Amino acid sequence: MSPFFHDVAQVGDEIELRGPLGGHFVWPDDTRKPVLLIGAGSGVVPLAAMIRHRYATAQAAPTALLLSSRTRRDVLFRDELSAAEKIHPGFSFVLALTREPTTRRSDFARRIDAAMVADVTGRLPAPPGHIFICGSNSFVEVAVDGALAAGMDTTSIKTERYGA
Repeated sequence: MSPFFHDVAQVGDEIELRGPLGGHFVWPDDTRKPVLLIGAGSGVVPLAAMIRHRYATAQAAPTALLLSSRTRRDVLFRDELSAAEKIHPGFSFVLALTREPTTRRSDFARRIDAAMVADVTGRLPAPPGHIFICGSNSFVEVAVDGALAAGMDTTSIKTERYGA
């Protein structure tokens, strides 16, 4: 949407706003089951809020964040998420970089796919009881397909989408 507002929209244009497609989600109450978060680009924003809530309320559920980004520099909250992985037990942060090689052995240099979702899920102590996916419409479809192909239960998957 940013390019639209920067390049196309004019003062006086009427803009209609809607909530996220597919609903919205929040951190599950007092979960002990592992949580898998999958996001792309600005889709990390609600996921980062959930991670912050996890720490603020001392939730111990093992949590993995798989985040797709073009480059490491493009990752929103990069420093915060990297630090969280080091200081908060049970949290792992995995990048899928699409336009540059990785610098960490735990990351991937490709788009998110079923094998990657299965790999990150395998880093959790048990299958996730909750999977939250946020990003563009097309990204969410690919991530959901990857989660399903990796054997995740459809009832555990919640999505939040943006875009047409």
